[in-house]
Amino acid sequence: MSLRTLLVAGIAVALFSTVSFAEGGVTYTLHKSANPTSDEEDAYRRITAVMDSAVKLYNTYSNLSKFINVYYSPGVPTAEASSNGDLRFGENRSYMVVPTAMHEMGHTMGIGTTQEYWDACQDGVFRNDKVQAKLRELSGNPSDELHCDRQHIWPYGLNQASEAKSEKDLIIHVQLVDFIHQQLFKEAFYKQGRLKSLANSKCMGITSDNALELMDCSKEETFVKIFSVGDNPVTYYIKLGNRVVDIPNESTAAGVKASTYGYNGGTHQRYVFEGANVNTPNALYLKNAKSGHYLQAVDNSVVQNPKKSSDDFIWQIVEEAETTPGPSVADTSKQDTSGTKPDPGVGDSTGTKPGPSASDSSGTKPTPAVSDSSKTKDSTKTKPSTVPEDSSGMAIAGRPDHRPAVIPASGRSFDLKGRSIGTLPLGRNRASHTVIFRK
Repeated sequence: MSLRTLLVAGIAVALFSTVSFAEGGVTYTLHKSANPTSDEEDAYRRITAVMDSAVKLYNTYSNLSKFINVYYSPGVPTAEASSNGDLRFGENRSYMVVPTAMHEMGHTMGIGTTQEYWDACQDGVFRNDKVQAKLRELSGNPSDELHCDRQHIWPYGLNQASEAKSEKDLIIHVQLVDFIHQQLFKEAFYKQGRLKSLANSKCMGITSDNALELMDCSKEETFVKIFSVGDNPVTYYIKLGNRVVDIPNESTAAGVKASTYGYNGGTHQRYVFEGANVNTPNALYLKNAKSGHYLQAVDNSVVQNPKKSSDDFIWQIVEEAETTPGPSVADTSKQDTSGTKPDPGVGDSTGTKPGPSASDSSGTKPTPAVSDSSKTKDSTKTKPSTVPEDSSGMAIAGRPDHRPAVIPASGRSFDLKGRSIGTLPLGRNRASHTVIFRK
């Protein structure tokens, strides 16, 4: 087990008695050049280390789900992210640290990047009594108040790496982002079990190569978790392992075979549940929120088509408790196989707009209405008075240009990249290492 993994595990053990554990579904892919330079190889190594730790914290202390596309983009001054799940690190290594990664992950969850957030942030204060109460509960300070601007929250927003004085600060950040997300988007756990076709009594399942397939319902690969989103209308997404039932390329055409993909919030990954008038409990039609078509069982496949009243369009939720872990489907540092670096455009400090994104662009967190507002992003500026946007309206939140401060260490200490530095003199290589973990 790597030292980085041990550090993350140490956080969990140290706070087990005071912090409740959750089960998030955040995954990421780091897109890489086919023939990386030495600079890119170094950046990939650093980014992988901090993203692994940041994702571990989000999955341990939240119930959030998100598929994040991560890029190394030297033209980005600091780091930036968008609600569609794209996250970019610039070439400045002082931002390749765990608090920065977690701050940017917060942007992918809708903090500072969605209309719901902007509606709640008024006159510098986050106008949600439940969120304010949650902050005081987490911090233990009855006078705390959550402040905000168009892109950032504080305290616990990790707007600078130096804000993280301890692992508890990182955990509170995750729990606060999770609660804000629930309040903004009304996302909640609904049911778990199996989704069985009335036509052939087979269940939706995920194969070893992440395909969606109808299979024997006794297989653990058929275990699903269903989450509700919004309230007018309510839509649902269906999780199999760390992926969700997805319509490829956001297609609205009939006859398209459904698949699985990482969750990014698009309406092509969400369904309206319509009751089926049959003598079977929990029997439903599953209407895709974007295409308007319904999921149909066709042999061992699931296909979207116009609705019919036949059994192959009817699905039963067979509720049950989780008894075995779901399949592992996430590759947290998968190399891009396209042969070229899929850099979807890089921003600079002048506000130049990037080119179109090469990643899945479906992920803008939608409003409760059934619509899909996914678009590409604009580049970032540091805390502007107005949110930078491109013509599509997609906002990108950037990172303030401050180098992280060094926190005094005692005993055996480690920097955020997992390197032991407790016995080294404070030299030029120490200045860029923010120390927050101790053993």
